[in-house]
Amino acid sequence: MRCEECSDKLDRFVDRELTNTEALEVQLHLEGCPDCMEHYEFQEHLKRVVKHSCDCDTAPKAFRDKLRQILS
Repeated sequence: MRCEECSDKLDRFVDRELTNTEALEVQLHLEGCPDCMEHYEFQEHLKRVVKHSCDCDTAPKAFRDKLRQILS
């Protein structure tokens, strides 16, 4: 897999939306590519920060529940 293809699939990989085969291909690429691994780690961190910040938000419960569902 090339870095460009990995980058195209990274959001769906972080959100666990890829097929098992696609996820394995991305995982193998990440293990061998420090640049793509750095992008992956950043996206994982960003997702955790957003998810955590939603726990402290005062938005309506229905909105928070829907956002949590989308982010998980």
